[in-house]
Amino acid sequence: MLSVQTDTRLSIFEGLQVEELWTASRQLGFPSALWRLPHRNEIQLLISVRDGIRKCQPELEKLSPGFVVSNFHWETDQKVLFLEGDIILTFSDDNSIKDIENNVSEEHPDVIKLVTLATEIAKNANPHAYHNAIAINEFPDLNARDRFKRTVELAVSAIRQGQFKKVVLSRTKDLAYSENFQPAKAFCKLAKVYPHAFVSLVNLPDQNELWLGASPESLVRQDSNGTFRTMSLAGTQNARNDAGELIPKFDIRWGEKEIEEHALVSRYIVECFKKIRLREYTETGPKTVLAGNLYHLRTDFEVDTATLNFPELASVMLKLLHPTSAVCGVPKLPSLQFLTEIEGYDRSFYSGFIGPAQVGGDTNLFVNLRTVRFKDGKATFFAGAGITEDSIPEREWEETEMKCDTLLKVIAQEF
Repeated sequence: MLSVQTDTRLSIFEGLQVEELWTASRQLGFPSALWRLPHRNEIQLLISVRDGIRKCQPELEKLSPGFVVSNFHWETDQKVLFLEGDIILTFSDDNSIKDIENNVSEEHPDVIKLVTLATEIAKNANPHAYHNAIAINEFPDLNARDRFKRTVELAVSAIRQGQFKKVVLSRTKDLAYSENFQPAKAFCKLAKVYPHAFVSLVNLPDQNELWLGASPESLVRQDSNGTFRTMSLAGTQNARNDAGELIPKFDIRWGEKEIEEHALVSRYIVECFKKIRLREYTETGPKTVLAGNLYHLRTDFEVDTATLNFPELASVMLKLLHPTSAVCGVPKLPSLQFLTEIEGYDRSFYSGFIGPAQVGGDTNLFVNLRTVRFKDGKATFFAGAGITEDSIPEREWEETEMKCDTLLKVIAQEF
């Protein structure tokens, strides 16, 4: 196993850019993940060239560097998908390679194939080519609006009957895309437009799927110094007025419904801390934060695990938190049962968790929100809305439309 290589002048990767390496990796069928952490300029690309995707328990502090992907319906005794970090490349904001971690050697046949193909792609690239070919025509589903509004009505009725306090209902929106669509370019657009989000692009060849997203919600984060972080993120409203102008943050007013929805999520996190008798945490918020074309309410929680001698806190909290009340409901079990029965589709990796683990000693897992799946010529956008007894079905539909548009307006902006 090789150590981190930082002198890129000696590397066969020298001169290659992120889009070329991503495209080559995908064409060769290597599982790979491309991401940009919130408030960071660097983009990182992880490629698994040896064993494909393996499954493992998310004992985060014990993992080798890699990338975690879990579906929504994950039980704590189940395994998650894990992309081994055979090659991890860090790119500066000028698209040059800043850092290389190569755990398979540059003489490995698959590494040579990767670099050779990426070099060919770079030579043949047409900078004037038409790239993001996503059709603006939806696959016809004339009843989608009425069906979703009906599920909201049923949820409100169940809440008023005392079955649960909140449930998060989701839906999908399908559009066509062509073979000319270039996911890595769409990723780079998202990374520029949404600097506060976790932007990711994941290739899962076993499932024949790509997942692209810009998530505003951290689930568990723990850095190499032992600082653990999580957040509650709930309550949504449009960040722009009818003229398309950004509404100043100090002009935002939150209604009782959004405030209560957010408070439920925050209380849920505190209850998770109580279950493990952890009292030494810092809570900051709630505050209004911008995520794409939406404003949310957010409260941040932080724990010094080094002082507490609790290095496994991220793994423990992952099992307690997921699925959070921001993507499931309160209480968890009855709301989970209701949404599973009423939504009428499999969420798959939407509202599961996703992100790098032990890369540079840091683990950053996010709730897989604001996401789209590319499969068999169909781009499936996912969006959800938190339902309380004060929810109005039409407004909840509009919220899911705004969330779908968060991605759609960026990756289809050439139309």
